[in-house]
Amino acid sequence: MATNTSPALTLAVLAERFDLVVPPETAQTAIHGVCALEPGKPDCIGFAENPSQIETVRRSAAAAVICPPAVAEAVDIPALVAKQPRLAFARVAALFERGPASAGIHARAVVAESARVDEQASIAANVVIGANSVIEAGAVIGANTVIGADVYIGADTRIASNCSIGDRVHIGARTTIEANAVIGGRGFGLVHNGAGWEPIPQMGGVRVGDDVEIGAGSTIDRGALDDTVIERGVKIDNQVHIAHNCRIGAHTVVAGCTGIAGSCTIGSNCMIGGGVGIGDHVTIADGVIVTAASQVPKNIDRSGVYSSTFRAMPATGWRKRLALFRQLDKIERRLRRVERAAPSSENNE
Repeated sequence: MATNTSPALTLAVLAERFDLVVPPETAQTAIHGVCALEPGKPDCIGFAENPSQIETVRRSAAAAVICPPAVAEAVDIPALVAKQPRLAFARVAALFERGPASAGIHARAVVAESARVDEQASIAANVVIGANSVIEAGAVIGANTVIGADVYIGADTRIASNCSIGDRVHIGARTTIEANAVIGGRGFGLVHNGAGWEPIPQMGGVRVGDDVEIGAGSTIDRGALDDTVIERGVKIDNQVHIAHNCRIGAHTVVAGCTGIAGSCTIGSNCMIGGGVGIGDHVTIADGVIVTAASQVPKNIDRSGVYSSTFRAMPATGWRKRLALFRQLDKIERRLRRVERAAPSSENNE
């Protein structure tokens, strides 16, 4: 629940910013944060999605509610009327999620002379910024984060503490990178020399678009020659690994603990569930949904929902089915012999 330490915004300001409707008589209601409807909070705003919540809204201590027209007409509480209340609430909540960081460079930060840091950026203690890197206005770099050479960080992007941003990484505006993420690390490129493995130089970078979210502990490798690309609006959960030379299309969502092998291309507006494994050089079309824990070793060329998992069952039942699975080849051969030996339907007539 947001606290009332945030600056107040009136319902009129919120309505104008997010194209919502507010009755004139309550337009100047001040909002300091967001809250759940129950019990509510006197200086905050909650949301309701349908008429079944009317009684909850009436009981709420919230200062206002974001709701559809049918709810707004049935309650006395100040309301912001929205066709999609949950979406409107998410946008309003984002305004109160984090207070503004103090602009400036901490005395214990280390910034290369050739780097350019906008005076409205915020650089915390023990941050290191490499040669020729650019940090735009409103960017916030958390403590102990290391930014390499020739890096670009766009306006209003926030990078949490203990992150590593490698050389030649380009990050767009309004992107969020959570703690301990590694962007631009060396890709897993190796070649066998007959006796062991030798590394292939990874000389590309990473390009991350605007409005991207990258979760805590996630890793995105730099490309071998070309860049690894994360297009605008992509949302990546915690502990996701994206290997070198991948391209993730705009507004795709990738859930936690997914691993995407090298040189994969994933289309726009896809949903990749948690714990999914995608093999190298796989291409996935736009609008594909892959359910959790699925394995994707080959291309998917049509939108739709794809799965490849077994549901959990008692261990004894699973062992029986596994034993049967191992006998499938033998069972198939027996069935073919029976089919060949059986009289044909023509001979029976």
